[in-house]
Amino acid sequence: MTRQLLLTEAEAAQRLSLSPRTLRKARSEGKLRYVLIGRAVRYTEDDLTTFIDSLRTVQPACPPKPQPTRNTRKKGKGAQIIPFTVRNAGRKTGAR
Repeated sequence: MTRQLLLTEAEAAQRLSLSPRTLRKARSEGKLRYVLIGRAVRYTEDDLTTFIDSLRTVQPACPPKPQPTRNTRKKGKGAQIIPFTVRNAGRKTGAR
């Protein structure tokens, strides 16, 4: 049997460059295995390696081609842009 070094939560977090809170969250969600000695939580190197491997994602060889989009709007007369001078031409100018 190979002797495994047990790491504290702070040591494991430092090795993974994560916060201890992130480790606790992963542990509570069942994503990270651990060793419980009394109330002390410890991690093995294998536990950390397995955790890292579970987070790896497979990247596609090339990005998927974008699908052409169809314009579903009705064709017809849309809103018109009316110049400010034309829009205010109907108003009376003068003192109130």
